[in-house]
Amino acid sequence: MTGEEFRSLAVELFGAERGWQSRIATALGVERSAITRWLNGTRIPGPVVAAMECWAKNGAPTPPAPQ
Repeated sequence: MTGEEFRSLAVELFGAERGWQSRIATALGVERSAITRWLNGTRIPGPVVAAMECWAKNGAPTPPAPQ
């Protein structure tokens, strides 16, 4: 998965409104800076690609309720 493919799918799953990178980072359990690196061309880890493909088929995870 390329950075552009990741961006496109992430926006489809988590919405284009402000904060989508933070929302997907939280869902994946990674730092937001990892999202930026992937978007800029760093190889996206296999488990992240698998999660994205799973969410594409089954829907994005629901964010946790505020505490």
